[in-house]
Amino acid sequence: LDLISSNLSKRPRKSNYRPVYSYTATATRTLNSVFHDLADLYALMSNNSCIADCIKTMELQQPKLCNELVSLQIELELVEKMANEIFPTLRKSDDDIWGVEDTFSEHQTNIALSGNIVALTLLSDVSDAIARYLAEVRERIDAMSKQPSNTKERRGMKSAARFCSAVLIARDFYALAVYVAVVAMKYDVTSNKDLKREDIVKASTRSRMAVSTFDSHIATNLDRSLKALQQYLQGKALRKIV
Repeated sequence: LDLISSNLSKRPRKSNYRPVYSYTATATRTLNSVFHDLADLYALMSNNSCIADCIKTMELQQPKLCNELVSLQIELELVEKMANEIFPTLRKSDDDIWGVEDTFSEHQTNIALSGNIVALTLLSDVSDAIARYLAEVRERIDAMSKQPSNTKERRGMKSAARFCSAVLIARDFYALAVYVAVVAMKYDVTSNKDLKREDIVKASTRSRMAVSTFDSHIATNLDRSLKALQQYLQGKALRKIV
């Protein structure tokens, strides 16, 4: 009411209002976390020579899978641009003025997203998976930086290198899954209906399954994670979206 009255009186004021538990607030918070963690993964790939060497090993061992991911590669800048178009408040910092137009925008996206729990859940699942993988990669980088003194430590270093060899694959896969979630949210928020809802729902559901399998086994059974990813990339609904 304070925002509305200030707008009507042509005296807009700064408001401390910040939604926390709404669909929109949850989505924007999760998106910011995802973009930050994906950027950190990219930084590790670019700046760490050990990770770069591990990635080259994976590219030699899994050329088909790597090439398929390249063909479906989603630029993070594109996903960020789409997210900003869907959620104008995504660009708002804590110090920015929250006006009546922001409150109205959030209300509209809340209504739209209330019927798309699959996309919101997918986004949450991907965010959790990226955070876990990033933390484990950092732990293994520390392990690989130490000189092994016995057989157990050498085996641990070999295991760490294999785990880190999937950094590029993991980053591209998670970016693709985030893209699917954003496309699904955009479908409900905007009037553009170029895609079929059934394809979006199917792609979102299939993405959740793939993220779950990939995340669950990447530390203990990397081959199973890679197989699940390869099957996921063949999905017809996914191909229609990408």
